[in-house]
Amino acid sequence: MRILVTGRRGQVGSSIAVELRGKADVILTGRDVLDLSDPDAIRGSLCAERPDLVINAAAYTAVDRAEEEPDLALAVNARALEVLGEAAAARGTAVIHYSTDYVFD
Repeated sequence: MRILVTGRRGQVGSSIAVELRGKADVILTGRDVLDLSDPDAIRGSLCAERPDLVINAAAYTAVDRAEEEPDLALAVNARALEVLGEAAAARGTAVIHYSTDYVFD
């Protein structure tokens, strides 16, 4: 099974990567590899990597800065998931998404 994990450097993403080591073909992405504020990058990544499962553990988590960059925070924490879900559904790929209400209620 090929699993694409976003947020590889975050607390959740890095923990998931450790748990999946040796159990699946894991593709780890961070913002340096996959810019979640870019819908075309999301679609392109799913097309190129062809995962069977996407685990979205990435988020814009700089709470204070999010107030200064609301468009970027919304793009990463809301719109990216919409695009990711649509792109995954078109390929028949399942998505697991971790979320919090800490940035947006």
